[in-house]
Parts: sequence; structure tokens; C-alpha cells
Amino acid sequence: MNLEKLIPYEAEIKKCFRCSLCKMAPLAVYRDVRFSNNCPINNYYQFHAWSGSGQQFMALALAQGRIEADQKLADIVFSCRSCGYCDVACKYIMDAERHLVNMALKETLAEGGFAPEEHKAACANIREHGSPFGSPAEPWENGLGIKQASRQKAKVLLWAGCSARHDPRAARTTRQFARILQKAKVDFAILGEGESCCGLPAYWSGFGDLFTQSAHKAGTAMERSGAKTVVCVCGACLGAMRSKFPAYGVRVDAEILHATEYLERLIKKGRLKLEAPEPMRVTYHDPCYLGRQAEPYIHWKGVEKTAFGQMTYTDPPKKMRYGTEGVFDAPRAVLNSIPGLDFAEMYRIREYALCCGAGGGMAEAHRPMAQKSAASRIEEARDVGAQCLVTACPHCRNHLEQTARDNGLDIQVADIVDLTARAAGIQ
Repeated sequence: MNLEKLIPYEAEIKKCFRCSLCKMAPLAVYRDVRFSNNCPINNYYQFHAWSGSGQQFMALALAQGRIEADQKLADIVFSCRSCGYCDVACKYIMDAERHLVNMALKETLAEGGFAPEEHKAACANIREHGSPFGSPAEPWENGLGIKQASRQKAKVLLWAGCSARHDPRAARTTRQFARILQKAKVDFAILGEGESCCGLPAYWSGFGDLFTQSAHKAGTAMERSGAKTVVCVCGACLGAMRSKFPAYGVRVDAEILHATEYLERLIKKGRLKLEAPEPMRVTYHDPCYLGRQAEPYIHWKGVEKTAFGQMTYTDPPKKMRYGTEGVFDAPRAVLNSIPGLDFAEMYRIREYALCCGAGGGMAEAHRPMAQKSAASRIEEARDVGAQCLVTACPHCRNHLEQTARDNGLDIQVADIVDLTARAAGIQ
């Protein structure tokens, strides 16, 4: 097996002293013992191997030739949601790149043929059909009279995402956002059939080469549109474009925003008037790839050195990314701008938010674990008195909604775009 991607991280891995902070909320932000565990796979399996630290040492043992890759190892590694929480938690006490090690481990095993069949199928669909879904693509924009970027230029490019072409709920949300833009008289266009997958499912699954190809294809399409602003309805797409594209050598000469960031601008400029829907107490779930995983990429070139035989440092100093610069404020600003909504925060929020379990390359591969994480999130929302759990990613919304339905949990789940459209008088 080719271990070239793991070997450079040996010193990085050895920084871990098994404090287990990667499993829980740091004490400074700890608020309630019932809602303090933050690693979805460790919450379910309750064993150190299923944690950020456990995966670090499995990667080290593999790189050093002390163990060989097998299906059991792969089952543990690919159960990880790639949510990035362990990386943020570890950086609370040290400068370490836990997420990069975990992804190098996934890529190593995927290249060795150990990826789950569900992940392989999704990636095969991206190669053959341009999206991870096996179903035929359906246009979401019919009847709206939207400009096609291939024929008409516009200042803003609306990036719908794969879900809008395969999931009726996501399609409806995307239509609602397009109608909001029309009501605010925004000059925008879409790529239509020319829009391809951002590649994030391949990234989650350890298929780095496929992700790179997908990112280049999507980036090229955005550049050719001529738009200076790209607005993503899907939180996962935003995280891929803002954070992962540049890390894999793909840069787009345009401002890339999430729908909530653009909505906040429209509201502040007075171009979008919101009225009170029915009074309701709501809370907000931070999607991983819209939140901590959307922190802009920072390029660094240098060397890692060792002092006193064990202390490592970088020359020049490497600027660390702590997960704090994702899209956190805009969704909250939009919710607080809707009259009649009573907004309450949960206990695990912003960069310390609990992953709902929907990510990682297909929740279907580890459904019981993924549903337990979503159920914990729903109970947390109910504990703060929320009648509606709001999020900003179609994957999170569908997974949370399905989990609530399967477990008989009494709570509404909604996309923030749908709530904003209702407040804007768009039905």
C-alpha cells in the first residue's frame, strides 16, 4: 500500500497525548453535561479508536508499518463524518492539524480499495453523471424565467448544488431563493445543465483525485460565467468552494457567498422587507461545512523543524485555522431580522457545534450512528424550547427531518431560506 500521504504527518500525529478533548466540548464553552459530547462516532461506539485521537494513532501505526490495512480499520476510518470537530477542539490547546491527518488516512485507504461500497457508488455517479445521486437530474428552475449564464451574463451566479436537481425539498428551497432574488431585483443567472458537482462527496470519501477534477470543472464553469459573485444555496458547496478548492489548487476569481450572507446584505440595504410569520421559537444548527469547515484556506509554504529532539515548530510560522471564520453570524442575523421569531441558541454552537451525522460521504453507510447524532441534536433543540430547528444545508435538513420522523420527535425542521421566503411574502 502507498503510504506517501501519511508519512509526512508522523511528527504531527505524535503531538497527540490522548487528552480526549477531541471527544467533548472544551470546559470554557461547556454548558450542560447532557450536551457535551461532540464526536458523532465516539458518542456511538464509546471506544478510543472511534475518535480523532484514535485515528491519529492508527494512521501512525500504518505509516510505520506496525499494522496493515484491513477492512476493520477501514470500517472505523470511514465511519468518521469528516466534520472537523476534533481539529477545532485540539487546536484549543495546541497547534495541530488533526483533520488533515484524518483525510490523508481516508485517501490512503480509498486508494488501497478499502472505501465502503456506498462511497464508491457515489463517486462513480460523480464521474459518470456529474452528481453523487443515482437518480436522473431534474431542472428546478422551470417557469421562473431565470437567465442562463451560457447565453446571458449577470453580476451574480446562483449555484444551486446537486441536491436541487435530485431532491424535491432542495429544489423547492432553491426556487424560493431564486424568487427572493427576483423580488429584490438582483441581476443573476444560473448555469443550468452546465452546473456540475462541487465534488465534496468525493472529498469526504477520500477520493482526492476525483475531488480535484470536480473542483477544477466547477471552478472553470464559474469563471466562464463572468459573474463576480457566486452565491451557494447549499452550505456544503460553500465549504467546498471557500475552503477545500484552494487547498487542492483551485482558485476562482469571484466572491463566493452563502445564501444567508447574501440575504443579510439584502436585508441591511433595505432591498428585502420581512414581515412576521406566525410567532415561533426557533434555534439554529450550524452545518459543519458552512461553519468550521468553511474557514477560508490559508496557503503556507515552509518547513517543519524540531528543537530539543521533540518540540516541533514551523519556519516561517504557520498561521493556523481554528474554525472560527466560517459562516456563523449571517444565519443568526437573518433569523433575528424576521419579526415574530423568538431565537434561542443551543449549547453546542458555532465552531463547537455537534455534527448532525449527515456528512462524511453518505449517512447511509452508517445510519444508526448518524441517526443517534441527529437525535441528540434534536433533543438539544427541544431542550431550549425550540418549536423549529433551522439549518442552512439540504443534507442537514433532510437528515434531521428524517430522524425526527423515524423517532417520533415532535419538532419542525426547516431551511432558513424557506423561513425567509415566507417572511418576504413568497409562498
